[in-house]
Amino acid sequence: MTKNNDKPYPPDPRGCAVRALEWVFVRHLPLDHFFAGDKGFLALPVKDRALTRAITGTTLRRLGQVDAVIDTLLAKPLPRQAKTARQILRAGIAELLFLRSAAHGVVHSFVELAGRWRAARPYKGLINALFRRVTREQQQLLADVPLVLNIPDWPGENWDKLYGDGTRERAAQSMSEAPFADLSVFKDVEQWTKRLEGQKLGTQTVRLSSRGRIEKFDGYDEGGWIVQDLGAALPVHILAPKPKENILDLCAAPGGKTMQMAAAGASVTALDNKKARMIRVEENLKRTKLPAKLVCADARKWTSETQFDAVLLDAPCSATGVFRHHPDVHYNHRASDLDELTANQLLLAQQAERLLKPGGRMVYCVCSAEPQEGEDVVTKLLEGSDLKLDPISQKQAGFASEFLKDGMVRIPPGSLLEQGGVDAFFIARFRKV
Repeated sequence: MTKNNDKPYPPDPRGCAVRALEWVFVRHLPLDHFFAGDKGFLALPVKDRALTRAITGTTLRRLGQVDAVIDTLLAKPLPRQAKTARQILRAGIAELLFLRSAAHGVVHSFVELAGRWRAARPYKGLINALFRRVTREQQQLLADVPLVLNIPDWPGENWDKLYGDGTRERAAQSMSEAPFADLSVFKDVEQWTKRLEGQKLGTQTVRLSSRGRIEKFDGYDEGGWIVQDLGAALPVHILAPKPKENILDLCAAPGGKTMQMAAAGASVTALDNKKARMIRVEENLKRTKLPAKLVCADARKWTSETQFDAVLLDAPCSATGVFRHHPDVHYNHRASDLDELTANQLLLAQQAERLLKPGGRMVYCVCSAEPQEGEDVVTKLLEGSDLKLDPISQKQAGFASEFLKDGMVRIPPGSLLEQGGVDAFFIARFRKV
């Protein structure tokens, strides 16, 4: 990570954006962790934090195009050690080409950063020259870099094979701008749709038509809704929790599905293995005034004196399906990670079965577009198991009925573009015999 080497400087939004990109590409950590914990970023005024988020998010959403522009302009590739210089170039070019900020301010700020940070200082002249070429040649440079470049070869090439030609292109379209937020509403959906001036989707989702800080939207303090993508809301509808049922939410954080089930009147036990994540679940429950029993434990080892009427397992996964909201996910995992992830998913699903009553129902879901984490895990789970696949009907699938296959829901990347998009998701339901 970069350090200010000569004297301390107050944090600035463009410097924070560069450090956020280093967080993703040098340290290989989730972007959300940077925004939640970086002292320099948190010290910025609200308006400057918004600029940092805009630059970072746009860079990640347009990374394939940005890197193609850099490659076009460079006579020879940057050396591997020029990591900070590369992030400065990426952030600056993204802001110039896609945020259309005033060129003079963008160029001056990033070139000054290059001179300030020792790791980038040898490349200050090159950075200045490239930015000025981008300023002069914007239209031609954009014409030469197609949108599809923004979905990396993995998993993009695999998606075209799995879901048909054009999937990668549609996914790139759905990722090109930050999506409007979806809210899951617990009751009076039509009333909330009017209050929020949004669009009703599915059975309890309101899609907002404007952007802004979520806590500033109407009804936040009332706790009548939570932020939850349309696709992520579907597993609970398919589980169909009933009042007073004893339900286990495995890997529950940040708690969206826990709150959906609690709002339906179920007695929910929410389990996750990260204390910080469980604190977030507790905060969300407090805001929504909903009850749940919280357990911080390793789900693979946790035991219960009683079995549950139903279990929902939203298993940890590669998260390749949530790139619309989290464009860094494609750079946090590789294809080689899938073996370890799927082994863990199978262990969690087998534990979920052990915690389920005979006759009880279970939903297994992942926000991954990779069949290894969905259909393949189901196949292995059913081998020598007391679980039987409980096919999901078209009515139960609701808006996702067109994505039913073999009794399971498989929402491909880039789906429902006309309605504003939806995260890729996999959902299967079982009965224990």
